[in-house]
Amino acid sequence: MNKIFPLLMLALPVVANAHAVIEQKDAESGSFYKGVISISHGCDGSATTKVTIDIPYGVRDAKPMPKPGWKLDVVRSELTKPYLSNHKTVTEDVTQISWYGNTLESDHFDEFIFRGQIGVGTGTRLYFPVKQECVVGERHWNQTPDSKPSPHQQHGEHAGHNGHTGHGGSKLEYPAPVVRVIDGTGGHHH
Repeated sequence: MNKIFPLLMLALPVVANAHAVIEQKDAESGSFYKGVISISHGCDGSATTKVTIDIPYGVRDAKPMPKPGWKLDVVRSELTKPYLSNHKTVTEDVTQISWYGNTLESDHFDEFIFRGQIGVGTGTRLYFPVKQECVVGERHWNQTPDSKPSPHQQHGEHAGHNGHTGHGGSKLEYPAPVVRVIDGTGGHHH
């Protein structure tokens, strides 16, 4: 137990500073994936009023889970690379999901859930940029290892590092939630 406690303490800063995180960080290629994005606080004390998740290419037929008291907006866009599904060519798909019309107080957390099929191969990393709008201010959880700092950020008391590294090895302040695609059976779970 004494050896485990220091390891847990090392992990705490990562968890404490991770503000828009995805619960399941691995997804099997070909499988249906349930994405759970957690929002752990507002914008410098201001309540969250809207959460928007960009759905990356490679996540097919994404569907949001409704939240009591929140409204949904689902954006479909033309695909640059159509795919086959049930013997039909799919030329447009869900590219963005938003929950809005309610508030999530800054000292509370909540989860925003979607489901989709993983349509890319093993080794791919799928980034899910999240825009968090608040009564006052907003956060863009959109940085990837290849990105440079976003000009859209509102820096404040919660502008911290969470252990993700970015361009040039620097730590990302606002990392996009990421899922690693792993080898799978491609089972059809509905």
